Amino acid sequence: MDKIKSTTRYIALLFLGLVLWNCEGRRELEETREIVRDIEEADTISVVRTGDAAEQELEEFRAWLNRQADKGDTAIRREWPEIREELRRKNAQLEEQFDSLSAESKEEFRDLQARYKRWEERQERRQQLPLQPALAAEWQERLLGEYGNISDIQPENIREAYLTFMGTVRTKRRNWTQEDWDYVDYVYSELNQRRREIQNQVRTADKLKIRTLQAEYLALEGSADTQDMLREVEE
Repeated sequence: MDKIKSTTRYIALLFLGLVLWNCEGRRELEETREIVRDIEEADTISVVRTGDAAEQELEEFRAWLNRQADKGDTAIRREWPEIREELRRKNAQLEEQFDSLSAESKEEFRDLQARYKRWEERQERRQQLPLQPALAAEWQERLLGEYGNISDIQPENIREAYLTFMGTVRTKRRNWTQEDWDYVDYVYSELNQRRREIQNQVRTADKLKIRTLQAEYLALEGSADTQDMLREVEE
């Protein structure tokens, strides 16, 4: 009888041990799964954050470049060494994060690089060969007509000044040389500088129209630079 009780107690303890082991094993398995999930989520968050950071860098890079191109010729000349170094630094930062950008953003970044490489080359050339003041004044009148005296442009007619400028660019651009474009770009930057001075007084509708015209100008200018490069290759 005692032997039977002893055997029964042993079996009960063994069963209890198996149950406890099974529970403990499940708990460890679940804990392991949670750890794996945490690691996977952390990796995902890290990738997303890296991608978001790169996209933000691109957005800031685009805005910074636009601000530089928007400056007047005098300001660009005065600040050029600093602008050039900052441009190269920002470009290098984005290059390091290039793989984290989306396919669309990668394409945009390369387009921005090409566009501002041309802009940088133009600024370098103009630093070495300054524009002639008399010729610059002549180009202002040629491009802006009645708005040739840029300092006299007011908030109510700044839109018309841009329309006049772009009208001339559209019709005359095909015959311009690289040197001509230097003067055109000078007038454009001075017009932008005047807009910045009176920005708070310009109507919203006029601001939107001006942005559209600016985008068109940059596209035409980029196209002209590309054609110049192709001609140089052919020669």
